[in-house]
Amino acid sequence: MHIIKKHFALLVLFAVIIIPVLFINGCGEDNVTTPQSEHFEPAGLFIIAEGSTDTLLSVFNAVVRTGDTLKAPYNILSAHWEVFFWGENRNVIDPPNDGSHTLGFTIRDASVIETEMDNPNDWAFHLKGLSLNPDTTSMQIKILHQGHSDFTTPYIPVKVDPCAIPDPAGFVIVDTASNQIIARDSAGIQTGDTIVINSGSSTNRLKIYWFDKEGARFQPCSAYTLSALTNPDGIALFTNKPGEFSFKIEGIASGTTLLSIRLFRDANLVYGTRNIPVRVN
Repeated sequence: MHIIKKHFALLVLFAVIIIPVLFINGCGEDNVTTPQSEHFEPAGLFIIAEGSTDTLLSVFNAVVRTGDTLKAPYNILSAHWEVFFWGENRNVIDPPNDGSHTLGFTIRDASVIETEMDNPNDWAFHLKGLSLNPDTTSMQIKILHQGHSDFTTPYIPVKVDPCAIPDPAGFVIVDTASNQIIARDSAGIQTGDTIVINSGSSTNRLKIYWFDKEGARFQPCSAYTLSALTNPDGIALFTNKPGEFSFKIEGIASGTTLLSIRLFRDANLVYGTRNIPVRVN
């Protein structure tokens, strides 16, 4: 009897030692579950329009910078707004590029604005205004990760601004009498020849439109103004009325000059065209 009990105790001890070892050895690399990618939890974010240095929006430690409001152009896409992230010490940190983290948005009133992304994995987006009545709402910007949010801003004020425009990426000048294109820059392609007029005369009324990066034509509101630079001066004169986007070019003296048309809002230069040759006979 004592021998049986002794053997039984040894079997139990053997099982306690050997079975966990077999279990551990059985969990080889083929059976390891791939761990989920790490969370990305920045302390804040800020937004800058592509090609600009001005910060449109700043959020840090769940506080929106005083006075910050995102302005969505009405019926057209905003500029390409790039999102950058801050660490705890307000240092800029890189977002993950594993494809499992993406931008997300919650809009309180989706009838007022909508978001659009060129690429779902970009850390950038556009806003488009859909309504002028109402023309305000608010939105949250999120970092989505495997079915949940790693980071969510407070609600950010958004206003549809009929005078907000995307960054111009080109232009076209049209003769309003003949509907002929005088000069055009679009997608890096330039068309149009030298504008030729006689001294003491002027062109027909010409109208300028701008292109956004998608090639859509638009015109700003009357809060924007036109002016022009000529080089050299004294050969041709650019004339237009404030708030209008049509103009004439008058011949002053024989010669050739280069004309660049400039778009301003208040005192801020928004866009300047390439130099357009003008010859006065």
